[in-house]
Amino acid sequence: MEIKGIDVSKWQGNINWNEVKKDGTEFAIIREGWGKKSPTQIDKKFKENYEGAKAVGLPVSCYHYSYADSTDDAKREAEFCLENIRGMQFEYPVCFDIEDRTMLSLSNRQRTDIVKAFCSEIENAGYYAMFYCSLNWLNNYLFKDELIEKYDLWLAQWSVGSPSVSCGIWQKSDKGVISGISGNVDLDIAYKNYPEIIKNKGLNGFSKSSSSSSNPSYFTYTVKKGDTLWAISERYLGSGSKYKEIKSLNALNSDTIYPNQILKIPK
Repeated sequence: MEIKGIDVSKWQGNINWNEVKKDGTEFAIIREGWGKKSPTQIDKKFKENYEGAKAVGLPVSCYHYSYADSTDDAKREAEFCLENIRGMQFEYPVCFDIEDRTMLSLSNRQRTDIVKAFCSEIENAGYYAMFYCSLNWLNNYLFKDELIEKYDLWLAQWSVGSPSVSCGIWQKSDKGVISGISGNVDLDIAYKNYPEIIKNKGLNGFSKSSSSSSNPSYFTYTVKKGDTLWAISERYLGSGSKYKEIKSLNALNSDTIYPNQILKIPK
């Protein structure tokens, strides 16, 4: 599974989200803010970008840029982030961005614990937490095994054909060109169906999905080589044109499916 996305902040200026979606973008990660609580440290385009992406049906995530120098600092940053996203819904994880050079004066132990402290606060509040860093930071400035074991990784690694390590989201470029955005924009690839995972678990502002009931209104089907949504719909729903019901139930953002992918099929 590869889902195309972008990440944006105030630096992208005014975004035409209709054009962004038409250009094939399937999700957006939006900067919420940075550091500890301050009215000047909320991204001035955060709410506008959130509402713009939602208005055209794009699933969204958000990220918080860190300057924390201790676990207490990281917790206060998490509290600030949670305050800013209250009442919103995110189909993709809430992300912690650790990359600032001021944090290089800390030890690997301190930086790793800072990530854990922020992400733990986010999880305790009912959100799906993820951390962002470059491959260099992952390999040299963090205890990566501790973090990858516990949290999904949003990895920044540019100018390569694929990510060097397993990750939930890969930031593949900082020089993307997307209709509706002036100048370059970061390009991302998601490898999990985060909307389905998050909605089914009732995280990120969503109520727990009814699919967890003891008598679900669907059965599961494992995709085989050569399958299409149209053919599956024709086989089980009696009409290929009903394939959108399968897309909706599985929170699919495109018509592309893959061998061994598990789909819910309406009964």
